[in-house]
Amino acid sequence: MRAFLGTLARAVAGAGLLAAMFSLPTVVTAQRGRGAAAGEKPAVDVVQTVGCVEQRTGSLETWWLQRAVEPRVVQPGVFSVGQVDTARGAALGSQSYQLVGVADFLDVDGLLKSGRRSEFTARQNANATGELRPGRKVLVKGMFIAASEPKRINLLNVVGLADSCG
Repeated sequence: MRAFLGTLARAVAGAGLLAAMFSLPTVVTAQRGRGAAAGEKPAVDVVQTVGCVEQRTGSLETWWLQRAVEPRVVQPGVFSVGQVDTARGAALGSQSYQLVGVADFLDVDGLLKSGRRSEFTARQNANATGELRPGRKVLVKGMFIAASEPKRINLLNVVGLADSCG
């Protein structure tokens, strides 16, 4: 009888875990969509643009996309080969955007100096692409924050197009 009750208790606990697992996507979807009904526009657009990377030093180090073209709304995800090829030949523009969420796109040293990353990231485990470097022409994709000045792009993807903006 005791074995049966132990098995029953494990089954009930497992069923509770399964129920929680299957309800989790609903919670995540609701947070991502911020309660929006299906088919409604998200609260923040994902955009892509091309420009030149600039690093500004001061009390806080900031990264900027200068001489950028007007961003256009795109689908989230990685860049296609066609998008990168098209961006390589794109003329630069006159827009300026502050870049946020830059740590993963810096080199390893930059990532480890960013915030408190060095407290929980070992050099050999650092996941840094090195795509953001001052003076470099890049294609970026990110969430466009246009509600305040300066306008900002919270980075999702960065691809280096040329080592200089010539």
